[in-house]
Amino acid sequence: MERISEKKAALRSHLRKMRRELDREVLFRESAQLCARLLELPELQRAQTVFCYVSYGGEVETHRLIERLLSLGKQVLVPRGRAHGVMDCVPITSLAQLVPGMKGILEPPAELRAVDPETVEFAVIPAVGCGEDGSRLGQGGGYYDRFLERASCSHAALCLEAFLLPSVPAEPHDQTMKYIVTQQRVLRFEEV
Repeated sequence: MERISEKKAALRSHLRKMRRELDREVLFRESAQLCARLLELPELQRAQTVFCYVSYGGEVETHRLIERLLSLGKQVLVPRGRAHGVMDCVPITSLAQLVPGMKGILEPPAELRAVDPETVEFAVIPAVGCGEDGSRLGQGGGYYDRFLERASCSHAALCLEAFLLPSVPAEPHDQTMKYIVTQQRVLRFEEV
C-alpha cells in the first residue's frame, strides 16, 4: 500500500506541473480576483496584524495583496526561513525591504527583528493544492504547519479553483485550514 507521504509527493509533482503550464497573465488575473475575495473576509478586515506569504514561482500572487494590506494600515508580517523547517514572522513596511533568501524567495533581511507568532491575528497561507474538506498540500517542508502550531490565529489558504480537489492526502501533523479562498468562493471550516 502506498504511504501517505508518497501520495502527497506524487500529487505535489502533478500539481506543480499544472502550475508551470498555467499562463502568467491568467495567474495574475485570477490571483487578483482571489485576493479581492480574501479582503472581503470580516476576520481579515478586523485583524490589525496580518501574516502573509510572499509569493514566488507559480503561487497565487501576493505582492499586490501585501501592498493593499499596508495601505489599509495593517501591520504586515512576512516569513523569513530558518533551518529545520522553521520560519520567523517579521514586520515590514514595504516590499522594497525584501531580499532574496532561501530558494530565492523574497524575505526580510537579518537586521529586521522577528516577532512572536502569537501576535498574528490572521495568516495568509500558500498552497500547492487544497481539498474541499479543509486539507492543504504545501511545498513539503512543513514550514507553515509548524507556524500554525505556534500561532493561534485565524488563517486562510489561497488556492486557485483549478487546484481545489475533493481532498488532498494528509498526515497527522498537517494543519487543517480554517478558510480556503479561491477566485470563485470561500470555504469555511471554523465557527465564527
